[in-house]
Amino acid sequence: MSSKQPRKQRLAHYTAPYHRRHREMSSPIDKGLRERQLSRGFMYPRAMPVKKGDRVMIVRGEGKSKSATAVSLVDRKARKVYVEGFTYFKSDGTELQRPIDASNLVIINPDWSDIRRRKVLNRINESVDWTDEVISDLEAAEDEYEAENVEPSEEKDEGSEEEEVTEEETDDSKKEEVSEETDYSKMSVAELKDVLKEKGLPVSGKKADLIERLQGDSK
Repeated sequence: MSSKQPRKQRLAHYTAPYHRRHREMSSPIDKGLRERQLSRGFMYPRAMPVKKGDRVMIVRGEGKSKSATAVSLVDRKARKVYVEGFTYFKSDGTELQRPIDASNLVIINPDWSDIRRRKVLNRINESVDWTDEVISDLEAAEDEYEAENVEPSEEKDEGSEEEEVTEEETDDSKKEEVSEETDYSKMSVAELKDVLKEKGLPVSGKKADLIERLQGDSK
């Protein structure tokens, strides 16, 4: 943008064509991955436009983590990226994917399946003949680097979920047993009236009447 006027800069930002938004939605490639591939004779760009299928890490903002996840959607119009497993719940319980800025991501394992994207490698690695074997070897090295340097994502096992459910059920049953074994005779009239109010029962009468009313309700 050549203009220094903020109004013209904002106008250019919101009316930018998609090919310009594509360049603006770039994420840096992990420095360690670039150095490892450079030692093997492959030069990577410092950053490139993020693409669906890339393995990325959230390094800034909400959701910051040391585990990698896959990009599920790139919204060029809104300039937002959506990754797998990064969601939020609306007030009605609906689960939605949370949008992220491309600048908050680091590409840890690029996806080279798109032939047009390989032109990025062709421009900076003119001496390399990009055959299918070379590409497969390149991707294997990326997978190896991710396995060595990225923490595995935390996923709950079905068994642990079942254990949590059983623990909750046992806690509920214990609470019910405690409520059934409550000795109302040791409680004061004020405490008995509070319990009756919580259960929506009348609070009038003597202490014996209140105790009888609570015992009848528990049965």
